[in-house]
Parts: sequence; structure tokens; C-alpha cells
Amino acid sequence: MAKMVTDLKQSVIEALKHGIGETLRRSGREIPEFNNYDLRPIVDFAGFDSQCGIEVTVELEAILKIDDLSDNIFIKELKGRPRARTFTEIVDAILALMDIQQ
Repeated sequence: MAKMVTDLKQSVIEALKHGIGETLRRSGREIPEFNNYDLRPIVDFAGFDSQCGIEVTVELEAILKIDDLSDNIFIKELKGRPRARTFTEIVDAILALMDIQQ
């Protein structure tokens, strides 16, 4: 069971990398190296904006076969204020929406 969760998490990581990379590439932006999962795509990736977030979310729904990632996976509430999630936090949010216990 743990291997299955690890494999699924790796699939989510790869899908997120692909989604962000392709969205930025299509808009003529530089693709990040994804070597630091503490970076926040909305803040730290040049050209990644709310429209990119929507495009990536739709792509993730198709790749991961999730019906609806309607929550903004790139933002979370912290003490009642919105805050950009890190790459790792985004992966964890997606897994939570998939009802995967880590």
C-alpha cells in the first residue's frame, strides 16, 4: 500500500511539473528546473499567473483523471489570508483532493 501511495505521489509530481512547464512554454516563458520544491509557482516562476494556474488545473484534471480540482490548488488560506502554496504543498493538496492518505 505504501508503494502505491509513493507511486501516485510521484505521478502527481510529474503531472504538476509537466502542466506548469507546458503552460509556461506555450506562453513563451522559460520553463523552471523544478529542483526546489519549496518554491511557490505563483510567486517564484516568472510569468506564472492566475490564468496559468487555471490552465494547469484543467490539464491536471485530464492527466490525473480527477473530475474537479475546483479549489485553487495554488493558494491556501493562512490566518484568514491567501498565501501562495509551495510546489510540495500543491502536491499534498492534490493528493488530499484525491482522498489519498500519506
